[in-house]
Amino acid sequence: MKLKKRKKLHNFPGVIVEKFLNKNFCNKIIVELNRFNNFDDFVMSGRNRINKGSNNFQKFLENSKFAKNLFKKFNKKKTFQNIEKSLSKVDDFNFNYNVKNYSFSKTNYGLQKGMRLVKKNYNSKKNVINLDVDFSVSEKGYCRGPHKDRESRILNFLIYLNSIPKKEGGSLVLYKPKKNYSKLSRFPLISNLSKLETVTPVTGRAIFFKSTPFSYHAVKKFLPSKKRKRYFIYGSFSLNKKVSWQVNV
Repeated sequence: MKLKKRKKLHNFPGVIVEKFLNKNFCNKIIVELNRFNNFDDFVMSGRNRINKGSNNFQKFLENSKFAKNLFKKFNKKKTFQNIEKSLSKVDDFNFNYNVKNYSFSKTNYGLQKGMRLVKKNYNSKKNVINLDVDFSVSEKGYCRGPHKDRESRILNFLIYLNSIPKKEGGSLVLYKPKKNYSKLSRFPLISNLSKLETVTPVTGRAIFFKSTPFSYHAVKKFLPSKKRKRYFIYGSFSLNKKVSWQVNV
């Protein structure tokens, strides 16, 4: 899986790929989600998730041909390597992480409410990378304040399965820290950030970005005028420990 025809995000360590998934494929996954209609949790004032590692996730894949197909393509070491390579030259600050001689686990996954991994096939003395992913459906009221993701993540991705008019919210907002950013928390005050770019949900559009210590992002409040829902896939490739980033300006 290679990121073709990618567009660099403005002063943010990532890219946008238009038509990463075709419209028919996206619609098929939406149909599968609606048919399954069984979620692991309800978070962020309006987001229903099916999380990798849960019994629901396994059942969903067993009954969802298109979702299963996509998951198999992402859950590979080669996919991680291809995406990482595509992102290697997009960061203006040239962030690098010091992971070498790693293995890739198809079964490890991170707990949604904590930093640690499940114990299955887990060895803290080795560098092990794994895919974390969820299939999500958000409703009216869904939003996410400015934040950076957990410290074990190397790179993140977001795939929109349907389009949302800009006026209805639900867009991804990207930020950079202002001058004195070295001690910002995971959830900083918005006054300490500068907005870089807003990415509106468009069917098949994907965003890939490095999860650096300064990759702050948020989601505008989703306020649909109709009974519209926001369908998307959010995932990451994570390390089985905190990632140590190196900054080469």
